[in-house]
Amino acid sequence: MQKDIVLKSENLLDYQAFILFFSRQARKQYLLNTFGISGEAMLAGFIVDMLAKTQIFTIVGIVFGLFWLVFYPIFLKNRRKAALKNLSLTHNEKHMKFEVNENFIAFYENEPSENEKFSFASVSEIYELKNIFIIFLYEKIHLIIPKDADSAKMIGLVAKNANKHILRLENFEFKSLK
Repeated sequence: MQKDIVLKSENLLDYQAFILFFSRQARKQYLLNTFGISGEAMLAGFIVDMLAKTQIFTIVGIVFGLFWLVFYPIFLKNRRKAALKNLSLTHNEKHMKFEVNENFIAFYENEPSENEKFSFASVSEIYELKNIFIIFLYEKIHLIIPKDADSAKMIGLVAKNANKHILRLENFEFKSLK
């Protein structure tokens, strides 16, 4: 199956918003920074108290850790929203071809070269957002496919051949974060 697709700037904004808020790396950053740093503060306060033979640093570490658990997620969300506001909406369109067959996935402009063909084993994640599909290949390559009935069939075929589930965030779009 082959499909001509048109990537619009709105599709790219949806993708960038997804990467900032819901990608695997964003989720790891959130968990590590929120719980890791608060735990480290509590542990550091306890260790300093063991060395200094006082109780004040444990209390300070616990209070700091609790404040961090409450206020850091708010701070991070505001930073991410500020980053989204800096993204500009340009009215560019990019015409691409998306091809899925029994052997590979291809995403190219004119004719597929070898580095534009990907095996199904390289698919790590597939996401369905409100207006786009995102296919993660390896760790660094992300394919953005505008959502319609034909592309949904092709993504279903990719998911079946790659033996991956489609992770759905069906109400997520750039405009929903404002």
